[in-house]
Amino acid sequence: MGRPPRQLPATQPAAQPLPPAEDVLRALGGILAPLLRLLLASGMDYTRLAAELKPLFIEQARLELLRTGQKDTDSAISLLSGVHRKDVREWRENGLSGRIAQEMSVSSRVFARWVQDPLYRDRSKRPKPLPRLGPAPSFETLARGVTQDVHPYTVLTELIRLGLVEVRTVKGRDMVLPNRDGFVPPPGSREIMELFGGNISDHACAAVSNLLGKAPRLEQSVFAEGITPESAAQLGALARKLWSQARSEMIAEATRRYDADQHREDATCRMRFGAYFWSQDTMPDGPSQDITEQGERSDTE
Repeated sequence: MGRPPRQLPATQPAAQPLPPAEDVLRALGGILAPLLRLLLASGMDYTRLAAELKPLFIEQARLELLRTGQKDTDSAISLLSGVHRKDVREWRENGLSGRIAQEMSVSSRVFARWVQDPLYRDRSKRPKPLPRLGPAPSFETLARGVTQDVHPYTVLTELIRLGLVEVRTVKGRDMVLPNRDGFVPPPGSREIMELFGGNISDHACAAVSNLLGKAPRLEQSVFAEGITPESAAQLGALARKLWSQARSEMIAEATRRYDADQHREDATCRMRFGAYFWSQDTMPDGPSQDITEQGERSDTE
C-alpha cells in the first residue's frame, strides 16, 4: 500500500481580493524610480541591489508563511520567494549577511529629547536656547540625560557639524541655540538617512496594510495639477505652516502619553506621524524639481 497523501495546511483565505501582481508591479515602477535615482547616485548598481534584495525576499517569505499558518521550510521559502534553496539554507545558517542593525544616533536622540521634554522647551513648546554647562535645564544635563557613554562636548560638536545648533556667547556665558527649522540634518549625513529610512518604511507599511485589507491606517494626500510654479510655492509654504501646527500638537500629546505609559508592561508599541510635500513641472521637457524646501520630521519615540 502506498503512503497516504500529506495533509494540506489549513490556511485562512484573504479577507478581500488581493491586487493582481501586474497592478502591483505597475505601481512599484513609480515608487522605485526615485529610489533607483538615489541608488545610482550613491554608486550602487543592479547587481549589488539584487544581492541585497535576496535575503530580504527570504525573510519576508518566511514571515508570510508563518503568518498564514504554514511551515517555513527551505522548500516553502524557496518556492514563495523565488530564491534558490541553497541560498535559503545559507541564509538560515548565517543570517542576513551585510545587514547591520543601527540604533538611532546619539545626536538624533538628544535633539528628539530637546523637542519633547517640557524642561527644555519654551512657552511655545519649541526647543529653547540652553546654557552649555550648569544645572538643568542646560545642554550638559540634556545630553547626560540621554547617554552617559558620550561626553556632552562630543555630542555638541557633532550637532554643530550637522548644522543643528550654534553656540553664542551671551553676557559671558556660552548658550546653545537650536536650529529653529527642527531636526533637518544636512544631505548625505547618517542622520538624514535615518529619517529617510524610517519615514519611507513606515509610510509604506501603512499603505501596504491598507492594500491588504488590514485595519484602516491614515495614509492620505491632496493632489492638484495645472497650477503655476508660484501657486505651488505658496501651497508649499501653507503645507509647512499646517505641519508645524500639527507637529506641535502631536508632540505634546505623545509626550503626555509617553510619560503616563512608562513602566507599564504593555507599553510595547511605537508610532510615527508625518507629512510630505512635493511639486514638479509635469511638462515632458520641463525640469523635475522640488519647488519647496526639504520637509521636516520629528520623532516621538
